[in-house]
Amino acid sequence: MFRRALKSLDRFHPDGLRTLVQELTDYNAQLEMVLSSLPGGVVVIDHDNRVLLFNNPAMRLLPLTVRNPAGKLIWQVIDSKDISRYVKEAIEENRGAVMRDFPLPARGRILSCGVLTLTEQGYIKGSMLYVEDVSQKRAEQERMKRMEGLASLTTMSAGVAHEIKNPLASMSIHVQLLKRRFNRDFVNPEDVCGTLNILEEEITRLNSIVSDYLFTVRPTSLSPVPADINALLAELVQFLHYELDKANIQVRQNFSKTIAPLCMDEGAMKQVFLNLVKNAMAAMPNGGELEIDTQGRNGEICITITDTGDGIPEDIQGKIFEPYFTTRDSGSGLGLSVVYKVVKEHGGDIQVDSAIGRGTKFCICLPVPCKQRLLPGGNS
Repeated sequence: MFRRALKSLDRFHPDGLRTLVQELTDYNAQLEMVLSSLPGGVVVIDHDNRVLLFNNPAMRLLPLTVRNPAGKLIWQVIDSKDISRYVKEAIEENRGAVMRDFPLPARGRILSCGVLTLTEQGYIKGSMLYVEDVSQKRAEQERMKRMEGLASLTTMSAGVAHEIKNPLASMSIHVQLLKRRFNRDFVNPEDVCGTLNILEEEITRLNSIVSDYLFTVRPTSLSPVPADINALLAELVQFLHYELDKANIQVRQNFSKTIAPLCMDEGAMKQVFLNLVKNAMAAMPNGGELEIDTQGRNGEICITITDTGDGIPEDIQGKIFEPYFTTRDSGSGLGLSVVYKVVKEHGGDIQVDSAIGRGTKFCICLPVPCKQRLLPGGNS
């Protein structure tokens, strides 16, 4: 409306000009009221990278080098090297920038900043910097994280106590049997050996429970080295060859030949895939098909393990990586927790896709170091 009025400005009657100026004044006042009412700071930057407009929250939240930043280069008026660099890079490269946290210890604040490009008819006309004080939000998130960690540790401790009770009860019974046998005039060595074997098995079981628990709760000391993921998976399939045949499970291996070596802890990753394959086998008690694929995409290597088993109910899929969560009568419930932890500590991600009667697919994506992403003749 105002642009059309400006084109015919020379034909305006003084009363019409007065009305137009009043409308512009009212419009500007409304704009300032809206901007000042926003909880976050807004800074509008023109195409020359100079501050065009800013609201009161921006003045209050941003550390500034001058009292009035209008008309000055945006990155020169921000008194924070990190925020200034972040804004300058986003604007000079003609791109927006997602919200990012910037701690300001001197002010006791955490600011979250984002940059948005302003376009008109396909042309960049400027940028907008949005600033929000997220100090309380992040403190609350940290508190919730600590509480969740404590709750998880409590659940795990209860799970360990429950798991330990069974082997301890078995050991107690067999120790009593040993005492009775030794109180007899004649002791059968075979009976003693049988009881000792059971005690040894239960001790091994206890050790496994404690080892799994410690692995889950304490920081993992990984020793990553460049390794061939295809070779590791092929070795695992060969290791389980007899068990898979006995379970009447057919294995299909579709390994990409153009993927680069991964920087990983081979022992830890082998445990990850062993757990997933064992879970797949347990889901196919009457046999089925197990498919293992590898492929490179977007700087990652993705490994998928798909079975034709019973599937996982949708309502519990979000819980399967929680410690001591299991739907089976046997097992510690730590297998998938270990899988999740190792994958995350390798900088990767894991997703599950499952449905009752259709089977389950686990997909693990691990980052490839930039210098290793391309192999000769490959495009991973």
